[in-house]
Amino acid sequence: MGRADTRFAYAQARLQARYGSRPSAADWSHVAATADLGALLQVLRGSAVGRWTGRLGNRPGVHEIERRLREQWLADVDEIAGWQPEAWRDSIRWLRWLVYLPALQKLARGGRPPAWTRDDPVLGPIMARDPRDRGASLRRTPLAPLAAGFAPPADTAGAWTRHWRQLWPSRGAARGPLDALLHEAARLQSQLAALPVTARADEALGAFERRLQLAFRRNPLSPAAAVAHIGLLALDLRRIRGALATRALRDDTPAP
Repeated sequence: MGRADTRFAYAQARLQARYGSRPSAADWSHVAATADLGALLQVLRGSAVGRWTGRLGNRPGVHEIERRLREQWLADVDEIAGWQPEAWRDSIRWLRWLVYLPALQKLARGGRPPAWTRDDPVLGPIMARDPRDRGASLRRTPLAPLAAGFAPPADTAGAWTRHWRQLWPSRGAARGPLDALLHEAARLQSQLAALPVTARADEALGAFERRLQLAFRRNPLSPAAAVAHIGLLALDLRRIRGALATRALRDDTPAP
Protein backbone atom coordinates (compact mmCIF):
# COMPACT_ATOMS: atom_id res chain seq x y z
CA MET A 1 0.00 0.00 0.00
CA GLY A 2 1.27 3.48 -0.86
CA ARG A 3 1.83 5.98 1.93
CA ALA A 4 -1.36 7.92 2.74
CA ASP A 5 -1.23 11.69 2.23
CA THR A 6 -4.00 13.61 3.97
CA ARG A 7 -3.85 16.33 1.30
CA PHE A 8 -5.84 13.87 -0.84
CA ALA A 9 -8.72 13.52 1.65
CA TYR A 10 -11.14 15.68 -0.37
CA ALA A 11 -10.22 13.97 -3.62
CA GLN A 12 -10.57 10.53 -2.07
CA ALA A 13 -14.07 11.27 -0.79
CA ARG A 14 -15.18 12.40 -4.24
CA LEU A 15 -13.49 9.48 -5.98
CA GLN A 16 -14.99 6.98 -3.57
CA ALA A 17 -18.49 8.29 -4.29
CA ARG A 18 -17.90 8.14 -8.05
CA TYR A 19 -16.32 4.68 -7.78
CA GLY A 20 -19.32 3.40 -5.82
CA SER A 21 -21.71 4.52 -8.56
CA ARG A 22 -20.02 2.65 -11.40
CA PRO A 23 -22.34 0.40 -13.42
CA SER A 24 -22.83 -3.06 -11.93
CA ALA A 25 -22.77 -6.37 -13.76
CA ALA A 26 -26.60 -6.20 -13.85
CA ASP A 27 -26.41 -2.74 -15.44
CA TRP A 28 -24.09 -4.01 -18.17
CA SER A 29 -26.38 -6.98 -18.76
CA HIS A 30 -29.28 -4.57 -19.24
CA VAL A 31 -27.19 -2.59 -21.73
CA ALA A 32 -26.31 -5.74 -23.67
CA ALA A 33 -29.95 -6.83 -23.81
CA THR A 34 -31.23 -3.49 -25.16
CA ALA A 35 -31.01 -3.70 -28.94
CA ASP A 36 -32.60 -0.40 -29.96
CA LEU A 37 -30.44 2.74 -29.92
CA GLY A 38 -33.15 5.02 -28.58
CA ALA A 39 -34.07 2.57 -25.83
CA LEU A 40 -30.41 2.14 -24.90
CA LEU A 41 -29.98 5.89 -24.57
CA GLN A 42 -32.91 5.94 -22.15
CA VAL A 43 -31.34 3.13 -20.12
CA LEU A 44 -28.01 4.94 -19.94
CA ARG A 45 -29.56 8.33 -19.14
CA GLY A 46 -31.32 6.80 -16.16
CA SER A 47 -28.10 5.28 -14.82
CA ALA A 48 -25.06 6.56 -12.92
CA VAL A 49 -23.31 7.22 -16.25
CA GLY A 50 -26.13 9.37 -17.57
CA ARG A 51 -23.78 12.35 -17.88
CA TRP A 52 -22.04 10.56 -20.74
CA THR A 53 -25.14 10.56 -22.93
CA GLY A 54 -26.95 13.71 -21.82
CA ARG A 55 -25.86 15.74 -24.86
CA LEU A 56 -26.64 13.10 -27.47
CA GLY A 57 -29.66 13.38 -29.73
CA ASN A 58 -32.32 10.69 -29.78
CA ARG A 59 -30.87 8.90 -32.84
CA PRO A 60 -27.23 10.01 -32.99
CA GLY A 61 -24.83 8.87 -35.69
CA VAL A 62 -21.48 7.29 -34.90
CA HIS A 63 -19.52 10.53 -35.37
CA GLU A 64 -21.80 12.42 -32.99
CA ILE A 65 -21.46 9.63 -30.41
CA GLU A 66 -17.67 9.68 -30.69
CA ARG A 67 -17.48 13.47 -30.45
CA ARG A 68 -19.76 13.78 -27.42
CA LEU A 69 -18.05 10.96 -25.56
CA ARG A 70 -14.64 12.56 -26.15
CA GLU A 71 -15.98 15.85 -24.83
CA GLN A 72 -17.35 14.20 -21.70
CA TRP A 73 -14.10 12.27 -21.16
CA LEU A 74 -12.13 15.55 -21.22
CA ALA A 75 -14.61 17.13 -18.81
CA ASP A 76 -14.50 14.18 -16.40
CA VAL A 77 -10.69 14.03 -16.30
CA ASP A 78 -10.51 17.80 -15.76
CA GLU A 79 -13.01 17.49 -12.92
CA ILE A 80 -11.01 14.72 -11.23
CA ALA A 81 -7.80 16.73 -11.67
CA GLY A 82 -9.50 19.68 -9.98
CA TRP A 83 -10.15 17.58 -6.87
CA GLN A 84 -6.44 16.86 -6.37
CA PRO A 85 -3.91 18.83 -4.32
CA GLU A 86 -2.55 21.64 -6.48
CA ALA A 87 0.87 20.04 -6.93
CA TRP A 88 -0.71 17.00 -8.63
CA ARG A 89 -3.33 18.65 -10.81
CA ASP A 90 -1.26 19.03 -13.96
CA SER A 91 -0.13 15.39 -13.90
CA ILE A 92 -3.68 14.11 -13.47
CA ARG A 93 -5.02 16.50 -16.10
CA TRP A 94 -2.46 15.16 -18.61
CA LEU A 95 -4.45 11.91 -18.64
CA ARG A 96 -7.15 13.69 -20.65
CA TRP A 97 -5.07 13.26 -23.83
CA LEU A 98 -5.07 9.47 -23.66
CA VAL A 99 -8.23 9.42 -25.76
CA TYR A 100 -6.29 10.96 -28.67
CA LEU A 101 -3.20 8.75 -28.59
CA PRO A 102 -4.39 6.10 -31.12
CA ALA A 103 -5.22 8.76 -33.73
CA LEU A 104 -1.99 10.63 -33.05
CA GLN A 105 0.07 7.47 -33.38
CA LYS A 106 -1.52 6.75 -36.76
CA LEU A 107 -0.76 10.28 -37.91
CA ALA A 108 2.81 10.09 -36.63
CA ARG A 109 3.35 7.00 -38.76
CA GLY A 110 2.11 8.80 -41.86
CA GLY A 111 -1.32 7.24 -41.89
CA ARG A 112 -4.30 8.86 -43.54
CA PRO A 113 -6.27 10.89 -40.98
CA PRO A 114 -9.78 9.65 -40.20
CA ALA A 115 -12.49 12.00 -41.45
CA TRP A 116 -13.56 13.00 -37.93
CA THR A 117 -10.14 14.46 -37.08
CA ARG A 118 -10.62 17.43 -39.40
CA ASP A 119 -13.63 18.66 -37.41
CA ASP A 120 -12.17 17.83 -34.00
CA PRO A 121 -11.24 20.96 -31.97
CA VAL A 122 -8.00 19.32 -30.77
CA LEU A 123 -6.79 17.53 -33.91
CA GLY A 124 -8.39 19.78 -36.54
CA PRO A 125 -5.68 22.48 -36.44
CA ILE A 126 -3.01 19.79 -36.84
CA MET A 127 -4.80 18.29 -39.85
CA ALA A 128 -4.79 21.65 -41.59
CA ARG A 129 -1.01 21.42 -41.91
CA ASP A 130 1.13 19.60 -44.45
CA PRO A 131 1.53 15.99 -43.16
CA ARG A 132 5.29 16.53 -42.87
CA ASP A 133 4.67 19.44 -40.50
CA ARG A 134 2.25 17.72 -38.14
CA GLY A 135 4.82 17.14 -35.41
CA ALA A 136 5.96 20.77 -35.54
CA SER A 137 2.34 21.99 -35.50
CA LEU A 138 1.80 20.23 -32.18
CA ARG A 139 4.28 22.59 -30.53
CA ARG A 140 1.69 25.37 -30.71
CA THR A 141 -0.97 23.31 -28.93
CA PRO A 142 -1.48 21.81 -25.44
CA LEU A 143 -0.14 18.59 -26.98
CA ALA A 144 3.30 20.10 -27.53
CA PRO A 145 5.15 17.41 -25.48
CA LEU A 146 3.92 14.80 -27.97
CA ALA A 147 5.80 16.41 -30.88
CA ALA A 148 8.82 14.28 -29.96
CA GLY A 149 6.70 11.21 -30.69
CA PHE A 150 6.42 12.21 -34.35
CA ALA A 151 10.17 11.84 -34.95
CA PRO A 152 11.22 8.42 -36.30
CA PRO A 153 10.59 5.90 -34.91
CA ALA A 154 7.12 7.31 -34.23
CA ASP A 155 6.06 6.73 -30.63
CA THR A 156 3.44 9.14 -29.31
CA ALA A 157 2.60 6.83 -26.40
CA GLY A 158 6.23 6.90 -25.28
CA ALA A 159 6.32 10.71 -25.55
CA TRP A 160 3.09 10.92 -23.56
CA THR A 161 4.52 8.69 -20.80
CA ARG A 162 7.82 10.55 -20.56
CA HIS A 163 6.06 13.88 -20.14
CA TRP A 164 3.62 12.45 -17.62
CA ARG A 165 6.46 11.22 -15.43
CA GLN A 166 8.06 14.66 -15.62
CA LEU A 167 4.84 16.16 -14.25
CA TRP A 168 4.96 14.05 -11.07
CA PRO A 169 5.93 16.50 -8.32
CA SER A 170 7.05 13.86 -5.84
CA ARG A 171 10.23 11.85 -5.87
CA GLY A 172 9.05 9.74 -2.95
CA ALA A 173 6.56 7.01 -2.15
CA ALA A 174 3.87 8.20 -4.58
CA ARG A 175 5.93 7.16 -7.60
CA GLY A 176 5.93 3.42 -6.89
CA PRO A 177 2.17 2.84 -7.33
CA LEU A 178 2.13 5.08 -10.42
CA ASP A 179 4.97 3.12 -12.01
CA ALA A 180 3.08 -0.08 -11.20
CA LEU A 181 0.01 1.25 -13.03
CA LEU A 182 2.16 2.14 -16.03
CA HIS A 183 3.49 -1.41 -16.02
CA GLU A 184 -0.04 -2.83 -15.96
CA ALA A 185 -1.10 -0.60 -18.86
CA ALA A 186 1.94 -1.67 -20.89
CA ARG A 187 1.18 -5.32 -20.18
CA LEU A 188 -2.40 -4.86 -21.38
CA GLN A 189 -1.20 -3.22 -24.59
CA SER A 190 1.12 -6.18 -25.25
CA GLN A 191 -1.70 -8.65 -24.64
CA LEU A 192 -4.08 -6.79 -26.96
CA ALA A 193 -1.46 -6.51 -29.69
CA ALA A 194 -0.89 -10.27 -29.55
CA LEU A 195 -4.55 -11.15 -30.04
CA PRO A 196 -5.74 -12.33 -33.47
CA VAL A 197 -7.77 -9.73 -35.34
CA THR A 198 -11.01 -11.69 -34.84
CA ALA A 199 -10.44 -12.44 -31.13
CA ARG A 200 -12.32 -10.75 -28.32
CA ALA A 201 -10.39 -8.85 -25.67
CA ASP A 202 -12.84 -9.46 -22.81
CA GLU A 203 -10.51 -11.65 -20.74
CA ALA A 204 -7.54 -9.27 -20.92
CA LEU A 205 -9.71 -6.22 -20.25
CA GLY A 206 -11.48 -7.93 -17.36
CA ALA A 207 -8.16 -8.82 -15.73
CA PHE A 208 -6.93 -5.25 -16.19
CA GLU A 209 -10.13 -3.91 -14.62
CA ARG A 210 -9.60 -6.10 -11.55
CA ARG A 211 -6.02 -4.86 -11.21
CA LEU A 212 -7.21 -1.26 -11.39
CA GLN A 213 -9.84 -1.92 -8.74
CA LEU A 214 -7.18 -3.43 -6.50
CA ALA A 215 -4.90 -0.44 -7.05
CA PHE A 216 -7.75 1.94 -6.19
CA ARG A 217 -8.44 0.13 -2.92
CA ARG A 218 -4.78 -0.28 -1.95
CA ASN A 219 -3.74 3.32 -2.57
CA PRO A 220 -6.21 5.64 -0.86
CA LEU A 221 -5.12 9.22 -0.22
CA SER A 222 -2.62 9.11 -3.07
CA PRO A 223 -2.48 10.13 -6.75
CA ALA A 224 -2.60 6.45 -7.71
CA ALA A 225 -6.27 6.35 -6.61
CA ALA A 226 -7.15 9.05 -9.14
CA VAL A 227 -5.15 7.36 -11.91
CA ALA A 228 -6.73 3.95 -11.21
CA HIS A 229 -10.19 5.52 -11.20
CA ILE A 230 -9.55 7.27 -14.52
CA GLY A 231 -8.42 3.91 -15.93
CA LEU A 232 -11.71 2.37 -14.82
CA LEU A 233 -13.53 5.33 -16.33
CA ALA A 234 -11.81 4.61 -19.65
CA LEU A 235 -12.97 0.98 -19.53
CA ASP A 236 -16.55 2.05 -18.81
CA LEU A 237 -16.38 4.55 -21.64
CA ARG A 238 -15.14 1.82 -24.00
CA ARG A 239 -18.17 -0.33 -23.19
CA ILE A 240 -20.62 2.55 -23.56
CA ARG A 241 -19.01 3.63 -26.83
CA GLY A 242 -19.13 0.10 -28.23
CA ALA A 243 -22.76 -0.42 -27.28
CA LEU A 244 -23.90 2.90 -28.75
CA ALA A 245 -21.82 2.67 -31.92
CA THR A 246 -22.99 -0.87 -32.68
CA ARG A 247 -26.63 0.17 -32.48
CA ALA A 248 -26.05 3.40 -34.41
CA LEU A 249 -24.47 1.41 -37.24
CA ARG A 250 -27.49 -0.89 -37.29
CA ASP A 251 -29.71 2.17 -37.71
CA ASP A 252 -27.60 3.29 -40.67
CA THR A 253 -27.70 -0.08 -42.40
CA PRO A 254 -30.40 -0.17 -45.13
CA ALA A 255 -33.00 -2.89 -44.75
CA PRO A 256 -32.65 -5.73 -47.35
